[in-house]
Amino acid sequence: MNKKVISIVAIIALVAILGVCLVACNADSYAKKLEKAGYVVQTFTGDEANDEAEAEGVKWMVVGLKMNNLIDADSVMVVAFDNADDAKAFADAMNGEGENVELSGKIVIVGTEQGVKDAK
Repeated sequence: MNKKVISIVAIIALVAILGVCLVACNADSYAKKLEKAGYVVQTFTGDEANDEAEAEGVKWMVVGLKMNNLIDADSVMVVAFDNADDAKAFADAMNGEGENVELSGKIVIVGTEQGVKDAK
């Protein structure tokens, strides 16, 4: 009986932790991750994010730039959309531009190869 109770409590705890991790995908978490990796970061929300991304339905956007030397830099843009259809349309448009693009649900990550890796 005690083993069943402990197992149930452990499963509930794991589900709660997973829920917190999934909800933590917000502009601040990406900004902190990129700053820790050495990027200079700027965050945009609302209408400002729509204007900067040149797209509709943008909730927020994080842009990061990291200079490696005088002529080499890594850059990344993380864009969160209100719905997955807008995110897919944006990702498709960015793929057409020859960019490194990662699509995950309503979030699109675009940038240099290293920039995309650093944001993930």
